[in-house]
Amino acid sequence: MTRLWTRRAGALLVAILSASLLISFVVFSRQQAEERRLDAAVFARLRAIGVAAAAGNLSVEEQNDLWNEASADLLEQVRRLQIPIIVSDTLGHPSSWAHLPDDFPRGPDGVPDEEALPERFEAPGLDVRVHFGDPAFLERLQLIPWLQAAALVVIAGGGALLLFISFKSERERIWSAMARESAHQMGTPLSSLVGWLEVLEDRSRPEAVRVGQPDLIDEMAADVGRLQKVSRRFELIGHKPKLEPVSVRTTIVQLRQYFEARLPTLARSRKIDIEVEIDPEAPDVLGNATLLEWAFENLIRNAVDALATEGGRIVISHLGPNGKRSVYRVRDTGPGIPPALGDKIFNIGVTTKERGWGVGLSLTRRIIKDMHDGSIRLEDTPRGASFRIELPRHRPRKKRR
Repeated sequence: MTRLWTRRAGALLVAILSASLLISFVVFSRQQAEERRLDAAVFARLRAIGVAAAAGNLSVEEQNDLWNEASADLLEQVRRLQIPIIVSDTLGHPSSWAHLPDDFPRGPDGVPDEEALPERFEAPGLDVRVHFGDPAFLERLQLIPWLQAAALVVIAGGGALLLFISFKSERERIWSAMARESAHQMGTPLSSLVGWLEVLEDRSRPEAVRVGQPDLIDEMAADVGRLQKVSRRFELIGHKPKLEPVSVRTTIVQLRQYFEARLPTLARSRKIDIEVEIDPEAPDVLGNATLLEWAFENLIRNAVDALATEGGRIVISHLGPNGKRSVYRVRDTGPGIPPALGDKIFNIGVTTKERGWGVGLSLTRRIIKDMHDGSIRLEDTPRGASFRIELPRHRPRKKRR
């Protein structure tokens, strides 16, 4: 559900950015068109005044009136565009100025610095020079392409990220659907096996049971129970489970008993010790017992496989609290994990086994991180492999008095 909201929020953000970029481009284009229209109107009026004055059929008073009108139009355009202007004599001494930026160099008396005067043009018929700079809006105008480019980069990056998240979510959705379908498909034969076991239990037990040999019916019942547990795991992996108080120590002790009964076969005659260093009074965690058992089982199974040839020790310990979490460690004395795989060991398909699928650790991280809001990471150790697991602690509510 969290990833679904993340995708929706990301898609909404990309849509907002795209719409904002489009709207800003439209507003900017209209603004520039209006600016150019005003410029064209002013220049057209000046041209008309110049043509009328040059025609020679106007009196001196009428020509003065026309040029005064042209001057007023120019001053209005200068004020509108906030064009910096400095008027100086032919020696470069400023006599008047307008619209200078606040950071323009000035002398002690507030007069603009002569050495910092901008471009100029000569005023025909007058012993003055007019210096001018860029309009104030040009600085803002230069930022527009960079802002648009930055917005495009953000939109492209956000789109690529959304595609990646969607692809990853779709892959996990398919994986979850396959897990649930596998559990569903296993349900029918398991129900049939349970029924057959009930029929067999109603019959008399073989003579071998009374002389201390294994009861095949009980062994079959145990294996069927194990298959039912596996089926239950696959059902839970596809959605967020209900979290309840779970004793990690109880789970680990049961796993140790399970593996110790099978170590003679798994260890190939090499001695493997499984040690549990968890205090009986260790606080419960908030989780799902079935899934947590699956996660720790994957870690212990990997450790057993690593020690199968040379033997060694597997230690599962409780390191204490870390904020609102309880910290556990699963480590072994095997050959360890190559440094090159340290950052990738939790990715699907990455494995150190010759015939491994690279699914166990990825599944373990999914259970601990995504389903329990915990964390798991590979620790640096001089020998063997060590995994640090953090799970949310169960905090019983205080009873009201």
